[in-house]
Amino acid sequence: MKKIVLMLMVLLSVQSGAFAYTCNDYNCVAPYNMNNKFRTVTGAVTGLNTLTELKLESIIKKEVLKLGSAENVKVDFDSYSARDLKNGIFKSMKISGKNILINDIHLSSLDLATLCNFNYIKQVDKDIIFVEDFPMSFDLTISQDDINRTMQHPRYKKLISDLNLVVGSFAKGVKISSTKVALKNRKFYYIVGFSIPFIRSEQKLVFQADVCIQNGKIELANVKTVSGNFNLDLKRADFLLSRLNPLDFSVNILKNKNAKVKVENLQLSGDGNSISANGIIIVPKESYE
Repeated sequence: MKKIVLMLMVLLSVQSGAFAYTCNDYNCVAPYNMNNKFRTVTGAVTGLNTLTELKLESIIKKEVLKLGSAENVKVDFDSYSARDLKNGIFKSMKISGKNILINDIHLSSLDLATLCNFNYIKQVDKDIIFVEDFPMSFDLTISQDDINRTMQHPRYKKLISDLNLVVGSFAKGVKISSTKVALKNRKFYYIVGFSIPFIRSEQKLVFQADVCIQNGKIELANVKTVSGNFNLDLKRADFLLSRLNPLDFSVNILKNKNAKVKVENLQLSGDGNSISANGIIIVPKESYE
């Protein structure tokens, strides 16, 4: 059972860049290496399968909370047999939670569900190996407050620090000193504070953008400056927001070093204070021989 727990930790804790993909990039395969049918039926009749699933669901809830915090965490496994589940083979898995904080990223809600009815992972030495493609659907909601809290954590601040090296190369001494987000009337607003040499007060620019999907990623489009104490040409505004985009940064909670994520649908709420997105994450199969 610990093998499954480790798999979950890999999915939720390791980060990387995004990759677009097509629906043909993963395959669901027919079950194999299974427990014999008699034991499977016996396990179902005696309730052993259900008992094993309940124990594993409890373990995973605890492991999720070790990685961060969440409310109303629900885990649901559907197994072929207790023995198969212990060997890393199962029919399906669903995980959901509210008010989530994992890896410095805040989400109002997150739902994950496997897409194949045969899922197979193995532990080889200390590594978790995905014997077959492991596709999952995801559905998340992120609010204006979630985004602003995420931007206060070290990983996002490092992104700003790295970008300041670039900003300083074309405007000596100028640095991004603060960032804040607002969602209003289905528009995305990014408020950037700059520190400028010989000017005591922080100088601010407010960018307005549309939120859209491009190549499976959440992008900010039609960027324009709507207020500020100084001018910044559109090309540089696009450059800044493409590097600082906290929405795509937040979706990356779902990826490990080889995973592929595609955002398929995106919607701003009627009151404009939150964004909902859904799509697919695929951890591709790996060789272990």
